Amino acid sequence: MAEGASLLNDGLETLRIIGRLSWQRNLTAWLYVPTGILVVLLTCFGVNSLITLSSVSFPASVALLICLFFALILCDLVIGDRKTRKLVNLIDVPAGFTLRYISLFFTPSFVLLPLSPPIGGVEVAKIIAVFLIGFTFMLAATAYIVRGLQLLLGSSKKAIHERAEEMGNEADDIPLTDRARTCSDTTLVNETNAPGTANFQLALDDSLNDLIAPQRTQDPSLARRSGGPPIQDITAAVQTAARPVSQDPLQLTRPQRWAFFINTNTDRITYTIIFLFIGLPIYYSTGYAMPLHLTLNILAYFFAIALPPSFKQFLHPVLASSLITVLAIWVLGLIRGDSLHTTLSAYKTSTTYLSLFRPHQTVPLPGAGDIFSSVLDASIVALALPMYNYRLELKRHFFAIVIPNVVISIASLFGYPAICYAIGISSTRSLAFSARSLTLALAIPAVDNLGGDGNTVAAIAIMSGILGVLIGPWMLKKLRIPEDDYVTRGVTLGGNSSAIATALLLVSDPRAAALSSLSMSLFGIITLTLTSLPPIVEAVQSLVNL
Repeated sequence: MAEGASLLNDGLETLRIIGRLSWQRNLTAWLYVPTGILVVLLTCFGVNSLITLSSVSFPASVALLICLFFALILCDLVIGDRKTRKLVNLIDVPAGFTLRYISLFFTPSFVLLPLSPPIGGVEVAKIIAVFLIGFTFMLAATAYIVRGLQLLLGSSKKAIHERAEEMGNEADDIPLTDRARTCSDTTLVNETNAPGTANFQLALDDSLNDLIAPQRTQDPSLARRSGGPPIQDITAAVQTAARPVSQDPLQLTRPQRWAFFINTNTDRITYTIIFLFIGLPIYYSTGYAMPLHLTLNILAYFFAIALPPSFKQFLHPVLASSLITVLAIWVLGLIRGDSLHTTLSAYKTSTTYLSLFRPHQTVPLPGAGDIFSSVLDASIVALALPMYNYRLELKRHFFAIVIPNVVISIASLFGYPAICYAIGISSTRSLAFSARSLTLALAIPAVDNLGGDGNTVAAIAIMSGILGVLIGPWMLKKLRIPEDDYVTRGVTLGGNSSAIATALLLVSDPRAAALSSLSMSLFGIITLTLTSLPPIVEAVQSLVNL
């Protein structure tokens, strides 16, 4: 009886500690972030409604990215940097969340690969060969063009000098990456850390403040009424104070140990509870799979980012989590008697926010893949923040960004389809290669304009990003691109590996990430603009006999 009462008291104390330390994080995670993302998506819907009034096919997320970037620059000119910074910090609440976990939002493209039409082994080999050779050639060409332009324009040495000065004066971070270490504002975790650890660092620091042993009081023999030591004992006092004090740390109480464990595993615990007690009952009683698939996909992603670094060198978290998700939802579907095709069709019903926000329209309930695809649009918009934070670098290296992207865009649009079709790849899949380097949000509408295969472009666009993360830095090193040349690194990886590489640079090199996001956006804008022009579309289609 006494033990039961003790456990109950410890449980209540644990809840009190958790509530005191994490209420602000929970308020941000479950109210501010979802509200902010909803506002972004509503704005995207409004922009998309305006775009549909014209005959141009252009993603609203990219249009809003451009508008937000220039709006922040205008605010900086009109109301000043301090007030604009407050606005940026407000936008960063949802934007920072979507950027930190942008890789998670790419997983639906791989989860849905089993729904793609079957491809012969010979054609698969040809696709892989073109993909690998093309990726290597295009990345090297982009890197040398950017590097050559910098040397020609004399901006390389200037950039390196400024880089050294900035790194000596301040940390190489931007608010988007720093918030994950200083604020507990999300329900997910930074993929560069163990799940749950980053979000609770501040809270854990606070919780341990009460556990620090009190410091030893001053030796009375050294005290005097004025509060300082006697003059003759100054040296002895300094020596005594300089010696480290050895103190045994106090042991954590049971409630504190429980609170520590829960705080460091809150995300996994939360989504596991939702999976078990909400997702499973709803799925097997009503057949609606979104809560089950959503939490399962997130838990699989947690597992994938917790893999040892040696594994992640070859198995990117997007690939690992997608594979786990496919296998798990297949097994869960078999229990209900559903086939893999039926289960994956429930994973994504093609009901995104654009469909849900339209009045007087009956659409199926969204699946987990639709939720991720919708939030991905918010992630694309959020890329405006690193672009704004390093707008001076973008202005300084304008030509080194624009010229390579124009060249590579035109070369991809006219080169890939012709080569692919000439070696025996089908017409629609050949057209899909024209958008190989674009981020998925831009690649799909570009290929739709050309009449290409959407499943193929989804796979190769994501693989371009993953390949850029896995071997891109290594290739740049082999090409002898200096590590401090963030211009070449950013433009090259952004133009060839899109948002996935940008997500990596947000952690490793924020300046390069700003240039990468601009390069990615510019590349997409150029390609989308070209594929929106009927004469260009007809010329490209003629290359594959359409």
